Amino acid sequence: MSLKKRMFRSNMMILFLALFSLMMIILLVLLAFEDSFEQRLDALEQRKLDSNVVQAVSEIQKTEIENFSGTQQRLKEWGYETAVISGGKIEQGSRSEQMSELLEVTAQLDLSEEKPEIFFRRNVTLIAQYHPEGKYCVAAAHFPKEDWKKSMVKNLFRPFLIAFFLIGTGAILVILLLSAFFTRRMNRVVMEPLEKLGKGVRRIKDGNLREDIVYQGEQEFEDVCQVFNDMQHTILAEQEQQAKNKKARTDMVAGISHDLRTPLTSVQGYIKGVLDGVADTPEKEYLYLKTAYESTEEMNVLLQKLFDFSRMESGQMPFHMVSAELGEFTAACMAQKEAVMDSKQVQITMKQEPEWIPEVMLDVDQVRRIFDNLLENSLKYAMVRPVKIQIRVSEIKDFVLLEWKDNGKGVPEEKLDRIFERFYRCDESRNEKGSGIGLSVVKYIMERHNGKVAAENDQGLKIQLYFPKER
Repeated sequence: MSLKKRMFRSNMMILFLALFSLMMIILLVLLAFEDSFEQRLDALEQRKLDSNVVQAVSEIQKTEIENFSGTQQRLKEWGYETAVISGGKIEQGSRSEQMSELLEVTAQLDLSEEKPEIFFRRNVTLIAQYHPEGKYCVAAAHFPKEDWKKSMVKNLFRPFLIAFFLIGTGAILVILLLSAFFTRRMNRVVMEPLEKLGKGVRRIKDGNLREDIVYQGEQEFEDVCQVFNDMQHTILAEQEQQAKNKKARTDMVAGISHDLRTPLTSVQGYIKGVLDGVADTPEKEYLYLKTAYESTEEMNVLLQKLFDFSRMESGQMPFHMVSAELGEFTAACMAQKEAVMDSKQVQITMKQEPEWIPEVMLDVDQVRRIFDNLLENSLKYAMVRPVKIQIRVSEIKDFVLLEWKDNGKGVPEEKLDRIFERFYRCDESRNEKGSGIGLSVVKYIMERHNGKVAAENDQGLKIQLYFPKER
């Protein structure tokens, strides 16, 4: 499962469990306080009328204006304030602020009957009896010791406040616990691959590139670890290749130095022979000098390889492109080669199909260097004499193809794909002279022409050079 889906499901699970837990806590608290709520509501209903209201009514019935003082004193013992009201004013009795507020209430009451009437308003018990003969009203009121609103809140809403506090606290604790649980799990999911990557980086820093990161878990982190392993493999392969190239360079320099020693010794020997008078005839002197000259030519070839390699490494090999017909150019170059080479050593044949082929952009000197390297490669490794070289120029799609084929023993199939690698030599025992850079120079030059090179065995080694057509 992807990390994105896992995080989504985890967050949804956290929310669901938190809300579900909150709902269960509310339900449990309400169930726990249900009986208490009912009991308190019943108590409030029962406390609407004062408990001494019956005795107070009896006293009010017996009250006359003449004995009002005695009635007032008795009712005061029960917590009642008493007053005689006439014409909207208090004539006798209590003139407290609370009693004065009841004047408006008594003015709105229908007190036509000659018996006490009981009223309840804002937790105040009011008993009133109208005396029509005297046109006055005797009123007794029992006021609660505390404000009815505060009492209502205190007796009714305090349990709800307690319940709300308990619910909120429980919900917060549950959410925190769930968040901590899932966060720890998510931290393990995230931190495990990060720790492995950190250890991998430290291993690379210490030079250990062969130990892979082993991780199975979230797809995204698996991909990151796999990319890290691939990067590690690439670095290791590059280091190994650099080590091989370094060794190959050392071997190449040692090989060229060894190869230079032979013609140099030959040059020295023949020149010394001339100087010492060993070549005592004009014919011998000519032969000695000719041999020395040929040795210097061989030395020049070796030094040119070093020069080409140096420029190829630095990317400073010059290219001057001109438009040319590849078949005609190749035929001219091969004619020059045949003119100076022994037919017993090499024979070159060439064919072009069709007769007219589009021109290509090429560097004359660099393509000549390609032919020189291919010819040298055939002469060294064909292992036959004469070396028969067949050249064929043809047109294929967007390319002009030049095929160079010799009649040698070819190259082992398992080594065929590597012959264009720098410093690679099929025969590493140095039974044959070679630097391992000739065909790599061919590949480099073809790539600079925006072309490509390939090789195959076809009763000998066949090199295929693809030159892009001129547009």
